[in-house]
Amino acid sequence: MAENSFQNADDRLPHNIEAERAVIGCLLQDSNTIEEVFASITAEMFYSGPLKAIFLSIAELKREGLDIDRITVKDKVNSIKKKAKELEGYDERTLDDDFFVGLLENAAIDINVISYCNIIKDKYLLRRSISIASDIIEQCRKGDKSAIEICNIAQDDFFNLGVNNAAKVYHSISDYIQPIFEDIERASSATNGITGIPTGYSQLDTITAGFQNSDMIVLAARPAQGKTTFALNLAYNMCERSNKSVLFFSLEMSGIQLAKRILSSLSFVSSYNIRSGKLSEQDLKDLVTATYRMDNKKLFIKDSSLLTIADLRNECMRVKQKDGLDIVFIDYLQLMVAGDNYKNANKGGFMSRQEEVSAISRNIKALAKELNIPIIALSQLHREAENRSGPPQLSDLRESGAIEQDADIVMLIHRPNKEDPQGVELHIEKHRNGSTGVVYYRFNKETTRFDEVDRKTEVPNNAN
Repeated sequence: MAENSFQNADDRLPHNIEAERAVIGCLLQDSNTIEEVFASITAEMFYSGPLKAIFLSIAELKREGLDIDRITVKDKVNSIKKKAKELEGYDERTLDDDFFVGLLENAAIDINVISYCNIIKDKYLLRRSISIASDIIEQCRKGDKSAIEICNIAQDDFFNLGVNNAAKVYHSISDYIQPIFEDIERASSATNGITGIPTGYSQLDTITAGFQNSDMIVLAARPAQGKTTFALNLAYNMCERSNKSVLFFSLEMSGIQLAKRILSSLSFVSSYNIRSGKLSEQDLKDLVTATYRMDNKKLFIKDSSLLTIADLRNECMRVKQKDGLDIVFIDYLQLMVAGDNYKNANKGGFMSRQEEVSAISRNIKALAKELNIPIIALSQLHREAENRSGPPQLSDLRESGAIEQDADIVMLIHRPNKEDPQGVELHIEKHRNGSTGVVYYRFNKETTRFDEVDRKTEVPNNAN
């Protein structure tokens, strides 16, 4: 049978029909390779419509737990004709007995099948890249978006293409033995058992061992509970005490507002006095001393009312290349938007804001893994949490259960006693790789400081 009888019409696009035929043939004659093949490629990666239809039929048989061979697959193809006919290049006349015999004759042997899968995947990624590039060219010609917007869309598209199709590498359990002992050696030599980035708060570090690379950490609270201030305390502690490079995205407050809060915290001068200019001579001296501490610290602030996934990644890459990057803060997650390319996805965009927040959450976690740094995302809680007594719960995370699922650590701020506005509890409600617990603080609103305290120790309300 002529090969072009089952190729798609546009043969200029990258493809390798021989590799596709070899993989399908291997699946038909050796069911032991199915799990490995299905972990490597998907039906959409096939260029040939008939071969894609066969792959879908094998997937159906696999899902139903039925035997997979030439006869069962051919029968299943007939039963999904309606779905198969939607595939470009599909012609049921090509799926005769001679076609299946030809597939079996040219089947890949099991030791080569993953190599052929990699070829199929590579050609698919090239075709998708061409499609993305074509869309970008079309948007450039239309001229209804700025150059920066188009660049962000392009980078976001290619980033997600890479993340969603990253090579899955499998290892023997014995391959992990040496890395485990290397981790043990690093942990044993770590100061006070802190293996990640120290937070500057000893009790929090005891629970978390510091914030670990590739972790997504969620800091959530009801409105006006101090989550931005606590995040700033963490950020400055990390850049000053551990000389870390910190990038802080602020979607609500301006950079100068955040800097004033840090200055108040370091100088112990009331933030109100700084705003109003009502400063004593001692206040001025303390402020000057604090500015010396702030000088040359690697704390970078990006204040913007709009932050997309592409913006987030682009800014992180810029800072990493120029100054190095150790940790990122996002204030806060629900103010982000997925981006234009997500709005146009599936022709109608997201079905709900919850779906969009889920996509944002997944991409933050993916970026933390890609950059191999912790990312701390601040989050709002449901309004219902404000009306309920007692500390907030994981289920109170606003707009998406995916946030809880993606996060490695979830920390919830709680003010337990309205008569004691300085008393604050930090509940570590989720810790994927460690223990949970509660850390206690005194919050001085005037100087925007969170100071860790032992809950057994009585601390006066006016204490610094």
